[in-house]
Amino acid sequence: MKITIKLIALTLVLSTLNACKNKSESKTDTNTIEQSASEALKVTEDNYVQAETDWNFNIQQKAKPINTWLHKEPVTMKNQTIIRSNADVVYSLALVDVSEGATFSIPERKNGSLQMMQLIDENHFTRKVVFAGESATLTPKDLTGGNYVYILARTRISDDLEETKAAQKSMVIEAKSAVPYEPKGFDSDEVEAFRNELIKDVTVDHLEILGAKGFGEKPSDVDKVNYLHVAAMGWGGLPPKYAQYTALIKGQGSDAKNQTITFKKPDLDYEKGGFFSITTYNAKSWIGEENFYISMDRMKDNGDGTVTVDFNSDTKYSVDVSEGWNGTLRLYLPKDASETIEYINDFVTIPITTKK
Repeated sequence: MKITIKLIALTLVLSTLNACKNKSESKTDTNTIEQSASEALKVTEDNYVQAETDWNFNIQQKAKPINTWLHKEPVTMKNQTIIRSNADVVYSLALVDVSEGATFSIPERKNGSLQMMQLIDENHFTRKVVFAGESATLTPKDLTGGNYVYILARTRISDDLEETKAAQKSMVIEAKSAVPYEPKGFDSDEVEAFRNELIKDVTVDHLEILGAKGFGEKPSDVDKVNYLHVAAMGWGGLPPKYAQYTALIKGQGSDAKNQTITFKKPDLDYEKGGFFSITTYNAKSWIGEENFYISMDRMKDNGDGTVTVDFNSDTKYSVDVSEGWNGTLRLYLPKDASETIEYINDFVTIPITTKK
């Protein structure tokens, strides 16, 4: 599985990699993507994404009945369950039967903070994103395959935790059918082994992948190599027009005092709730400090279109880091996906320096 590609674009959750030029021109075969897993229960390159999706669907169904929400708590150093957790938002999850139609709604959020439902089908395509104040109805005709969608809802954490939790609980699923999802029959150990091989391509063999060609809304948005690897590295990631992220901050890793970085504010749809942040992790990519995260609201606005973030400093806009740390810049609601990719390419060239 040694193929050369690149990953940009955020998402859940979230695994991250360095951004650079995509070297794969392989195009996804739509028939391959929509291949029925029942025809080949052995996990292969042709059905891995469906097997990975089936794996996630099964986990959700074990956690909650069909059409029922699972509302997560804000991530902290103590309750984290996955590496490189996202501290920007709280997640709400559900598996929904749309065989007879289902409507998904989010009321207006009074404080204007970002809230969205990402509706993912059985082929790992994002068929719809519903924002606060919106609703959408899906049937099987709206999907690239199957009768089910996985909701990955994100609610930006506000200063008022009770408001955040109330916003989570305000989201509505109205499904006309509640038939439980039937697992396709893949062996979970085989799915995990195949996933680990794909991850090894990236983490050990330095494969470069492009999230913009892996996370898509339809088959023509992706190519096969990226489609496979982003599902392994970060299943459920948003397509790039909704969110993007970096894998690193140049110069990360030192625990020296008074480090700093200054960079240009990204061009996001702030009126609709777009925002950006930096999250830091320890050498093993786990949250290792209480003060590990900084949203744009706490960064220093320099008044010239740039912001500043410090590391291991006494300023109000500093985060704490340890030896070997790594970090990521996350950006929500780019005004222009292509321009944001270029912005990220520039950001990862800006080094951390020592304050004078």
